[in-house]
This record gives sequence, C-alpha cells and structure tokens, in this order.
Amino acid sequence: MPWRRQPAHSAELLAHWQALGQALGRDTPAWQAEGRRLLRSWARWPRAYHDTTHLRACLRHLRTVQDQQPGALHDSHAVALALWYHDAIYWPWSGHNEARSADWARQFLLGQGLPTTQAETVHQHVMDTRHTPGPLTGDALWVVDIDLAILGQSDAVYRQFERNVRREYFFVRWPRYVAGRSAVLQGFLDRPHIYGTDYFAQRYEAQARVNLQHALSALGQGQLYH
Repeated sequence: MPWRRQPAHSAELLAHWQALGQALGRDTPAWQAEGRRLLRSWARWPRAYHDTTHLRACLRHLRTVQDQQPGALHDSHAVALALWYHDAIYWPWSGHNEARSADWARQFLLGQGLPTTQAETVHQHVMDTRHTPGPLTGDALWVVDIDLAILGQSDAVYRQFERNVRREYFFVRWPRYVAGRSAVLQGFLDRPHIYGTDYFAQRYEAQARVNLQHALSALGQGQLYH
C-alpha cells in the first residue's frame, strides 16, 4: 500500500465535513467515516499540490464567496461536496481521476439517501474540474473558478505551486514535462477568460495571466518557474 502521511489541517477539515453533514441531515457515523476516508485519500502519495492544503484553500474560497456574494450559489451544499470530492482520487499518471472521483461521490451520496438530482449535480461539478474548454453555467462556474484560484495568487505562492506540480510528475522526463506543462499553461492563456465569474475575474485574472506567462517563459528556457 502506498505510503500515507498524516493529512494536514485534519481537525479543521473534519469539522467542515461534519457541519456539511449536519446541514444535510446526514451527520451519522457513516458520514464521519467518509470524511476520514476522504482525508486519507487526499493525503496519499505522491500528492504535493493536490492535497489537503488545496482542499482547505478551496473550502476557504467557498466560504469567502458565500460571505461576500450571498445568494450567488444555487446549491452551496452541492458545491461544497464537489470540492471535497473533486480530487479525492488523484494519480498523476491517470487520465480518469475526475471520473473516478465523481463516481465515488455519487455512490456515497446516493447511499446516504440524498436526492438523486443533488448527487448527479455533484457528479457533474466534479467532472467539470477537468477544465476542458466549453461553456459552463450556474454553480459549475464557481466550482471551476475556486479550483483555479491558485493561478491568480501571489508570485511566491504560484512559484510553490509550480514546484509542487513538478514533484507530482516526478516520473515524467524533463523534456516531456516541459512540452506537456507548456501546453497546459498555454491552453489557459489562450482562453478569452480564465475565470468564468466576475468575482474571480476581477480578483485574479490579471495576476493569473502574469503568473502563467512567467512560468511559460521559464519552461521555454528549459527551467522550472521556482
């Protein structure tokens, strides 16, 4: 079994999961066990960026949105659940992480007796974090923007992000990594808008484009932006 480290921010995250269960009328032993199971999965090797620190950041962005944009979310519980599950399964060498994470979410939520429509909404939100180009609407915009908030953070935070992503893809030879990572970064830069909500666009769009361009330029010189 792959080595597992102690999940960071466990108490804070489990408290959030419990509060979510209470809000949904599902604060049961099974619900609590699922929270612990999720945290263990989020802490699995070889995660360096897509870990419990990222989950915590996403949930904090969600709380800020709810505080500053009351009523903006149609189903805030579904958004929170999607954030909990969106990287629940993450193997850098797999192309099926989102699908497997989405299926895990749907299976558990249906097993807990939550409405089918809500479980399917969570499933779709998780699938939307594949970040494939295409139109999104409603709460999906918020889920995706929260997941991409890292792109518009300070230079120092973004540099650490690039270091951590490289750590996750340690098994990819450098020339291939440069090509693949450059394609990802360029793909975001080529979009008319990185963020789909005005809230995130106003706060992070400009800095995200600066960060992406710097990282892309460094890769073009054969270096990691760190």
